[in-house]
Amino acid sequence: MVIVSAFTDGFTALRSNPILLAPGLLIGGGSQLQYVDHLIDSPVLSAGASLAWLVVFPFVLGGFIDTAQAAIDGTDASLSGFITAARTHYLSLLLATVVFVLLVFGAAIGLSLIGFVLGIGAMALAAVNEMAAFVAGVVSMLIWLASVLAVILFVQFYDTAIVIEHESVTGAFRRSIGLVSSNLQNVAGFSLVWLVLLNAFLLPEYLLRLTMTEAGPAEVFPVDLGIPMAVLLPIGIALSAVGFAYFYTVYTAYYLRLIAAAPATAEEI
Repeated sequence: MVIVSAFTDGFTALRSNPILLAPGLLIGGGSQLQYVDHLIDSPVLSAGASLAWLVVFPFVLGGFIDTAQAAIDGTDASLSGFITAARTHYLSLLLATVVFVLLVFGAAIGLSLIGFVLGIGAMALAAVNEMAAFVAGVVSMLIWLASVLAVILFVQFYDTAIVIEHESVTGAFRRSIGLVSSNLQNVAGFSLVWLVLLNAFLLPEYLLRLTMTEAGPAEVFPVDLGIPMAVLLPIGIALSAVGFAYFYTVYTAYYLRLIAAAPATAEEI
């Protein structure tokens, strides 16, 4: 089964090439920048650090995907190769990431407008039957969420298409849509399993993040853990590093198996 094989490939590649943890560490550190203000008490500096990370992320992602591919294929997975690939694909990935965000937010806003119109109808329905209006509202929200997730599902492989198959920005999105359309059930299953396992792995980090909220540790856990912020951040970085390194290696392995089973066609390119 392709899904199981991808997770096995990811584990084997990471075990044989622990160098993948290095870019994973960069991702882990970057993911914690949003909490810098808890240490330096400067929201402006924290926001600037987070914005800078959004610009740097495509660089790290491009290098990682290429390095993960090398590890999976059993070739040279090195930091020099990581840097070379990161520089090669940076601009394309940066632009594609912007397009991806615009597509998702555009879909969310557009569908919200449709939901608003339907909501007016639900309000009118409430005058007749409140339960029917409630059900209509819930169904509208579920349809909205499913539609946004569908957009993400179909365009999610734009980054691997750019790095692995050297697609252009527009070609990467077409390639992703073509692959998902041809393997919809398999890709949907993989995406669900991948997300569930990733979030399960990062659950301790999510709980630690809750201690950074204004609610305070005592309101999140039954007892106050008494863990200082300077300790919580490294824990979050470590969990994010291992999680990113493994699950994005799995993501890369899955894409490689997907294109091996469904090679590019002239129509998709």
